[in-house]
Amino acid sequence: ARVAEEPVVDNGLLVRDHGKCLRCGQCVRACGGQGRNVFAISVLGRGVGSRVGVEYDAPLTDSACVFCGDCVDACPTGALSVRSEFDLRRAGAWDEPAQTVTATVCGHCGVGCELALHVQDNEIVKVTSPPDSPVAHGNLCIKGRFGHQYIQNRD
Repeated sequence: ARVAEEPVVDNGLLVRDHGKCLRCGQCVRACGGQGRNVFAISVLGRGVGSRVGVEYDAPLTDSACVFCGDCVDACPTGALSVRSEFDLRRAGAWDEPAQTVTATVCGHCGVGCELALHVQDNEIVKVTSPPDSPVAHGNLCIKGRFGHQYIQNRD
């Protein structure tokens, strides 16, 4: 991390906090040729002024991002996070020790990806997939990772 910056909250699913980024490139690999093959994020600039971001510093919604969240799983510092977790942490309400994790299978398509639902105060706050899953290998699509928000939508 170099300079304190406000996190970029330009969509309802993922948050980018450049101030926490070490430029390790793990998120770039997860999004690029060693992972999802989407190439939505990359290293921008050169040398000391380089940073991980979206081409032209565009919002994620204007990029090739498919909102799978693989970059979040790959990030070792929390520079990339799921919006629901970010909001709870900012409010001081994120309580990982109190969360229960329930294993289930995604019902959005016929692939059968394994899900781990992280539940806090009777609400799903995060969805992950076990890295040793023989089907998804820890990777999820937008529906698997964020489809739970429709289940809990009170509107």
